Amino acid sequence: MTMHGASVRWLGAILWPSFFAAGVATMVFFAVVDPLDLATITWPRFAFSRELGYSIGFFMFWLCTASSSLFTALLLRAPARDGATR
Repeated sequence: MTMHGASVRWLGAILWPSFFAAGVATMVFFAVVDPLDLATITWPRFAFSRELGYSIGFFMFWLCTASSSLFTALLLRAPARDGATR
């Protein structure tokens, strides 16, 4: 496998699972919390729509789950051999 192919595969292994986990977390969270109520509590001076609240929430969950997947991928990397580069 080429270096580019390995990088794309590694990136896909991080982003796809985190995308799906963020989707599930968003659905569960917003089944309980109304984004308009959350916007009123956190940023009362700004007018937010529900769609914007859902979008911000999804990307925040995606950032959290992607960082978790990245950390897991870094821990699972094989150690470099003596004198070898990655």
